[in-house]
Amino acid sequence: MLKRITLHNFMSHSHTVIDLSPGLTVLTGPNNCGKSAFVSALQILAENTTGDFMVRHGEKECRVIVETDDGHTIEWKRKKKTVSYNIDGVDYHRLRNSVPDQLHEILKLSKVKAGDTDEFDVHFGEQKSPIFLLGDRGSRAARFFASSSDASVLIEMQKLHRSKVKSAQQEYQRQQKELKSTEIVLELLKPVPEMETRLESLNLSYEALLKEQQRIRDLEAFLQDYQHADQRVLQLSGTVATLNKLPGSLEQENEKPLEVLTQRYEAFENKTRVAQFQVSTLQPLANPPPLEKTERLEKLIREIRTQELELRSASATGDCLNLLKEPPSLAETDPLQKLIQKIAVSEERTQLDRLESEVLEACVPPPELTDLERIEQLCQQWEQAAVQFNHQQVIHAECESEYEAVRDQLQNWVKENPSCPTCGAALEPDQFIRTAETGLKGHAHGA
Repeated sequence: MLKRITLHNFMSHSHTVIDLSPGLTVLTGPNNCGKSAFVSALQILAENTTGDFMVRHGEKECRVIVETDDGHTIEWKRKKKTVSYNIDGVDYHRLRNSVPDQLHEILKLSKVKAGDTDEFDVHFGEQKSPIFLLGDRGSRAARFFASSSDASVLIEMQKLHRSKVKSAQQEYQRQQKELKSTEIVLELLKPVPEMETRLESLNLSYEALLKEQQRIRDLEAFLQDYQHADQRVLQLSGTVATLNKLPGSLEQENEKPLEVLTQRYEAFENKTRVAQFQVSTLQPLANPPPLEKTERLEKLIREIRTQELELRSASATGDCLNLLKEPPSLAETDPLQKLIQKIAVSEERTQLDRLESEVLEACVPPPELTDLERIEQLCQQWEQAAVQFNHQQVIHAECESEYEAVRDQLQNWVKENPSCPTCGAALEPDQFIRTAETGLKGHAHGA
């Protein structure tokens, strides 16, 4: 219950304080003495009426202060075009045409809502208008009395249930489309593990061939040494044969160098036999295949891994967004929501098509390998991907045209309706379209 009202520079009051009685308070006096100003002050405090007509002539600001019997203090202040509230010491600014949420809980002077559009002011009446509902149409009075029954609650619950079911169906369709696109990407990425395994086996074969080539070079060097040693042995054998023809009475030279030379000759013979065996073993082997450049394949693998990381990040972002609570219910905007959702789906398709086109443009034909069946399979897969890419380009063009048409419709609608049908605030076409495109919080109403 209100206990005290203070007006400061409000209409004809420079500074007036009235202590209200616990029961009924009656204001009496001659005309134009400021009685109606108190009723207007309470109405402006409860509804945050626009305009500066209430500021006293010659003053820069006005204030309305209300104190309740349960200890709350509410102050409303207008200074030029700025309005602010102070509730129990807490300031509220930039309210535009709305009021703080806890204001109606404290004052209990809010309007009674009937349906989505009708509002009935049961606390304040116009000075020169008939009593409440007597000057309104019969249908409006009927809606007011129907709002107090349980039927209106059931209707509201039914509308809320329909909107939730519709949102769930739209979300299900969006997830189905996203699942199909993800399956297509996974199908395109299936050959990658097999290609990696094949590349690893080729690397191992290449390393083994390098080792064999080194061994062959070592054996060739060994054969050259063996041939030189064989020639040297022949020379020494001739020398020994010549020396054996000499008479036995001659002085014999030291035989140790010849013995050492014979041992070396026998060792060379053993090495020669081993080398011949190795050469005979390696001769049937075919020459190693020429190595191809793998830079393009490595680039493709890096791009695929980058796409996997982006896909995981997008999935994590989707999981986080799924945990968010539903936004508060707004006015009936189903047609606009459908258009916005179509635009969002078109943008997602466009981004997916652009990403697939970049991947496909960067791809090059694989190098020629011995196994041609695998190459033919890869070529068929790339051809299928190209067909899908062309199909997605057609869909992208249709989405772009549909997006431009929807954008023109939204701009025309905002031009035809320059103010919000719910709160009356001005709507700017550029800001309205930018909010619909980016999904950022734009024009909104209080809960």
